[in-house]
Amino acid sequence: MDKNSPILLTGATGFVGSYVARQLVQAGYTNLYATRRADSQLDLLGPAATALQWREADLADYFSIEDAVAGMAVVIHCAALVSFLPQDKERLLQVNRNGTRYVVNAALHHGVPRLIHVSSVAALGRNQRGQLIDENAKWVDGPTVSNYSRSKFLAEQELWRGQAEGLAVAAVYPSVVLGAGRWQEGTAKMFAYAQQQPTFYPAGSTGFVDVRDVARAVQLVLERNTDGDRFLLNGEHLTFQQLLTLMAEALGHPPPQRLLPAAAARLLAWLEGWRSWLLGTTPLLTRETVRATYFRHVYDSRRSAEVLGLEYRDLAQTIRETAALLQADEAAKSAIFPLPGRLD
Repeated sequence: MDKNSPILLTGATGFVGSYVARQLVQAGYTNLYATRRADSQLDLLGPAATALQWREADLADYFSIEDAVAGMAVVIHCAALVSFLPQDKERLLQVNRNGTRYVVNAALHHGVPRLIHVSSVAALGRNQRGQLIDENAKWVDGPTVSNYSRSKFLAEQELWRGQAEGLAVAAVYPSVVLGAGRWQEGTAKMFAYAQQQPTFYPAGSTGFVDVRDVARAVQLVLERNTDGDRFLLNGEHLTFQQLLTLMAEALGHPPPQRLLPAAAARLLAWLEGWRSWLLGTTPLLTRETVRATYFRHVYDSRRSAEVLGLEYRDLAQTIRETAALLQADEAAKSAIFPLPGRLD
């Protein structure tokens, strides 16, 4: 991949997208463009914000996306909404499915050669029996499927439709992404939660991956320049008890000791729904988050290691580094991991 080729990133002001942008800047890519809304915050980009050429666009506005995509050699589509709130059902479809449709259509319209899509393991088939889930796991809808999962699956169908119409594509599927970011958003919010020294833990388990490994994987996929690439990204599997224990230890707190039964968690989610409705606030717990934390999912990331040569970070170290940044300035709204190179 020519490092002077024009590359557009969507979602560069968000958690994963900001690390992808910084990774490419550090790797020497010199002609990077990124979309942003007028009110987008640039705090997660650090000095890399000035290395990007900005194009104002919104995933809800096709023509702004069309303008942003013009002249690009590659589009890396990181922008997405992650939510497990029932009231966000339609917004998830608008941002994730329709937004991806707009990006694909704009790329086809302008003859952009290639699109890399940052998807999610939520777009892959899942089960409750502990079998390995890989890139080929068939997605099946059902009553336990989250609105987020459904929106990411439908977004990916737009990607393959674009491939059928002549666009070279690739997709990566991160598991739960951990790392420093905005402390009241996404998975970084779990560290703020762990600061409260919770007593209980849920019974489930899932896969986790360092955000820096996701960014590195996107760079490696970009440089392979292969149509149809698909890579599941997962560093380690942890139970939620293990995760919360590692967070507690990193923060210097006692770990949670008591298992919260699933029935009790569902009751708490129901009560929390009523409380948030009465107060007009965002619920801290929903039925979908309860389901997610009581399932046991096991992911197979061998292909990313064997084909990309991706070496995953130790998640205990990731958690320690994230906790240290949170404690270094508890008044700060966000923090970012330093990356090796001239900008950090």
